[in-house]
Amino acid sequence: MPIIMPSPRTGKVPQIHESAYIAPTAVIIGDVTIGEGSNIWFGAVLRGDWGLIIVGR
Repeated sequence: MPIIMPSPRTGKVPQIHESAYIAPTAVIIGDVTIGEGSNIWFGAVLRGDWGLIIVGR
């Protein structure tokens, strides 16, 4: 199961499109937007603690 949680600094929660694939070992924290049809693969770490991260559309 991937780790998806709010930023401890800002409290912002990741926004993930329902069609996106998130691998079981991925970590997504904070101000992160993952768009339609996007893939976040094994071992990936996306931390939006200090700024917005956008993957896909």
